[in-house]
Amino acid sequence: MGAAAVRWHLYVLLALGTRGRLAGGSGLPGSVDVDECSEGTDDCHIDAICQNTPKSYKCLCKPGYKGEGRQCEDIDECENDYYNGGCVHECINIPGNYRCTCFDGFMLAHDGHNCLDVDECQDNNGGCQQICVNTMGSYECQCHSGFFLSDNQHTCIHRSNEGMNCMNKDHGCAHICRETPKGGVACDCRPGFDLAQNQKDCTLTCNYGNGGCQHSCEDTDTGPMCGCHQKYALHSDGRTCIEKDEAAIERSQFNATSVADVDKRVKRRLLMETCAVNNGGCDRTCKDTATGVRCSCPVGFTLQPDGKTCKGQHVEPCGCPCLYWPGQGLPCACTAGRRAGLVGGRVWLWETTCRIHLHCCWRGQEE
Repeated sequence: MGAAAVRWHLYVLLALGTRGRLAGGSGLPGSVDVDECSEGTDDCHIDAICQNTPKSYKCLCKPGYKGEGRQCEDIDECENDYYNGGCVHECINIPGNYRCTCFDGFMLAHDGHNCLDVDECQDNNGGCQQICVNTMGSYECQCHSGFFLSDNQHTCIHRSNEGMNCMNKDHGCAHICRETPKGGVACDCRPGFDLAQNQKDCTLTCNYGNGGCQHSCEDTDTGPMCGCHQKYALHSDGRTCIEKDEAAIERSQFNATSVADVDKRVKRRLLMETCAVNNGGCDRTCKDTATGVRCSCPVGFTLQPDGKTCKGQHVEPCGCPCLYWPGQGLPCACTAGRRAGLVGGRVWLWETTCRIHLHCCWRGQEE
């Protein structure tokens, strides 16, 4: 081989080596790395992620899926092995994920798993004509004295006592009273209740407001039996559920606190889980947060250590300063000639006075 031919072969080898190094190879011909993931030549499953490696690639199933990468299948988080996805009511599996839903009469909490009672009475009085009473998972309408609830369970009917047996307060029907063609009455129950053996009382079932249970409900011979999700413990009321760490705190305080006080404190926390229920227990302003409700007070008032009540000074438009002390009324620091009197257990205004949330009234007017 001549000198020119040798130089040519050396030039070719040098050029190939430089090309390999620029491509990230070892510097030898054929060592150029190919990114199968970007070129789409991998065989990863559609629900997998392709990850390039120096000499090849690997497939990893996406979150919510299981498998070796070339074959991936959806994980059903709602199966019992996954504790119903952490949902306290219903768990719906979707590709690669899941979501929790609540029974009628409940709403999903901020954590996306727990379910809280909806106070239907806050919305248009629950559709009740007269009195609306909120219950766990539902509500019921009631009537004033002299009225009885119609079959639609919302409107109230007023009838004279003459010839109307159902107007007799002693008819004994727990829910619905119907007059029979031959005289007398027959009792019936609202949907979700069973008529008792005495044909007057009504027994609650899990089909009505989840049986009054916050989480799970099971019908028994004696009525609904409530249960809680694994992260919660059944409260002493037998219906509501509290987080286990909170239940442990309550038990540790048991020896120093009466049962009534513990029950009252836990019940108050449960009812204050949302501003939609009793304004979250806040004296003035309530705001829902991820960890529960947060109370605040207007200018001139100070939030008390209980985190709920406000104390301070409030000035009414009349210019009369009122000192607000929770649970002790509203003593007014009124100017001379202005005072309030208590008549028959009700506040009457003898001159002028001022109270929080109320305007100033003249003599003889009732607040």
